[in-house]
Amino acid sequence: MKIHRDLFLIKRGYSVLKRAEVVRYFRNLLVITVIFLLCVSTIYSQNDVGNIHGKLTDKKSDKPIANHPVTLNAHKAGDVTPQQTTTDKDGNYRFENLPLDIETHYSVSTNYDGREHIEKDLVLSSFVPNIVIDIEIGGVTEDPSQIQIKSFTILIGRTPETLAKEGVVVVNEFLNVENLNTSPFQIVRDGETVGFNFDLPKTHKGFHPHPRTPKSLKLSSTGSHIVLTDPLPHGSTLIVYEYLYPVNSAEFDLSRRMPFHTDQIAILIQDGINLVPHSKHFNTPEYEAINGVVYKAYSARKGGFSSGKIVDLNLGIPKPKSNIGQMAFIAIAAALAGGFLVAAIFMLRRAQRASEESDDAQPTATDTGWLRKLSDADLEHARTARLEFITLLDQAQEKQDISERVYNRLRKEQTERLTEILDQRKERGLDN
Repeated sequence: MKIHRDLFLIKRGYSVLKRAEVVRYFRNLLVITVIFLLCVSTIYSQNDVGNIHGKLTDKKSDKPIANHPVTLNAHKAGDVTPQQTTTDKDGNYRFENLPLDIETHYSVSTNYDGREHIEKDLVLSSFVPNIVIDIEIGGVTEDPSQIQIKSFTILIGRTPETLAKEGVVVVNEFLNVENLNTSPFQIVRDGETVGFNFDLPKTHKGFHPHPRTPKSLKLSSTGSHIVLTDPLPHGSTLIVYEYLYPVNSAEFDLSRRMPFHTDQIAILIQDGINLVPHSKHFNTPEYEAINGVVYKAYSARKGGFSSGKIVDLNLGIPKPKSNIGQMAFIAIAAALAGGFLVAAIFMLRRAQRASEESDDAQPTATDTGWLRKLSDADLEHARTARLEFITLLDQAQEKQDISERVYNRLRKEQTERLTEILDQRKERGLDN
């Protein structure tokens, strides 16, 4: 019995001891937690403000820029609070006592040699109370991934009478280029230091930059591509130029390699020029009126083109078509789309006559007086109907659903009617 009693007392004493250790452990943990929270609170109260500082350097001379203004803008809930300081003799600047607020975004900027240099979306917090922003002015980047061609547009227009005998077509090209880096872009190509380069078709001639394009745009020493001799600045740059392209053969090849990632490519061909893209990249054309001139607009399918990719920009004359079996359906569908059932019957009859008459038959003169009686809204509906009808005609020709002779007659007729509508809109000042 004594042995059992001793064992009982031992077990009871162990349980009491164990409970005491647990209580002591949690008491110590509570003390440590309170001390930690007090320390964090003290640290935060001492560091509830931060600073943004850095240095301005002229990379051309590799010297600091002294006594130069630097601006800090605090952006919060749509409000902007600016403050300014000046660099010291070593080019250093400093903005202090800035609130640590994740809802406040800061930007640092300065203007030098007529160009703004800016760093955006800077956020201070208790974890990052200090930010260093060194601004190097006059430096360049060589990273091609920072350059994007947002859009590349080719516009093919009619040849002026002065150049008609030379057998050429005037081609205008528009490049919207964006430099994502805050530093200007510059590389070396074929021994030339350039800010931008872009290939031209092999058989081009008569290159001429547009007056509104950067003044440093020129033809390269090899004549195979264009270049900007100045560095490409940060942001968007519009580059526009024209050249002549010979049309001695059925092929019209404007293909080339994209030096940078290209988001969009479009080809605009003036109505009446019998060329279409052969590439699978381009969708069915839409019609656009630019300054009273109608163009067939072909847009490349979405997805863009990666740098180094050769894009097929080969154009050619459409193949001859035959078979007018679906002309009635096309005429009525086009007319209903514009709300002109009477026009559909008229077009259908003209199509039937065109298939029976000779190619040298003269079209019937039209009376443009009715256009002047239309309201502006009705005139817009008429323009839309003509454009849709022309689009369906071209689709029918591409699918060989209409003969070449009927297509040419109807195409010419609709183009003349569309021109009358555009002239009336211009007369009313709707397209100014």
